[in-house]
Amino acid sequence: MMSKLKILLFTLLLVSNSISAHGEVNVESNQKDGSYVINGDILLDDTFNGTDETQAQSNDCPGCAWLVSSLCFSFEPDKLSSLCFIPGSCKTIENIDGVRKRVWRKLGVDQPWLEVGSMCVGPKGPLTPQKLLTSISEQAVEYLPRLIPTTQPVNDVLVNVDVYFLSNQSNYFGPKTVVITGIPVTLTATSSWVWNFSDGTSISTSNSGFGFPDGQVKHKFDSKGLHTISVTTTWNATWKTNSKISIPVPGKSLTQTTTFTLNAHEARGILTR
Repeated sequence: MMSKLKILLFTLLLVSNSISAHGEVNVESNQKDGSYVINGDILLDDTFNGTDETQAQSNDCPGCAWLVSSLCFSFEPDKLSSLCFIPGSCKTIENIDGVRKRVWRKLGVDQPWLEVGSMCVGPKGPLTPQKLLTSISEQAVEYLPRLIPTTQPVNDVLVNVDVYFLSNQSNYFGPKTVVITGIPVTLTATSSWVWNFSDGTSISTSNSGFGFPDGQVKHKFDSKGLHTISVTTTWNATWKTNSKISIPVPGKSLTQTTTFTLNAHEARGILTR
């Protein structure tokens, strides 16, 4: 009967700090134990009672595999776990009723499963990196401040005179907390800029730009006429849940680019009485 089957959950495999890849998902049946096993990865939240080191490994542990089982489950069928006698009911980090589960980890295909603690699991199963990372990426795009650059002076500038450039953006985005599947997720991003000028020069900076006289992003045009300026903002973000462990958002950085022109004029001073 399906109701008698224990379902042991894994989630996804995070292979590096900056790139997320979905490991091959496979479902195995364990006739002896009467269970199904789904391979992958999990995130350990504040209900996990193991070590901080293990909690950090659940965010980035190349080659690791994770298993969440009932408290009574054991890889040695003849050995009854003492955890069987611990009340299984608990509250998840979303403050809903859950069941305490044992957490197992192995460091490679040929390595043994090791029990690393237990955690409270709600009816929707363990928290998955895939679910959070996808949702956070969408939120970051929605909430990033717009790139609307300005200059000082505005529009018409003079040849061989400093022009100050302003991105009108902050160096930081957040901390911004959003709720995903009932879980509070805090996102923080830092920004940097690259200003490219039609004369072939460029400025790479983490300075958002200010006007005269304090502005550090400035450029002189050595010829009159229209000059094209392109600016790109690059955002690199990290996120964390109640576990307080910051995780880099994987994949490419988010960028915003805009292009505008300035008209440079020649001028000279005339001595008069």
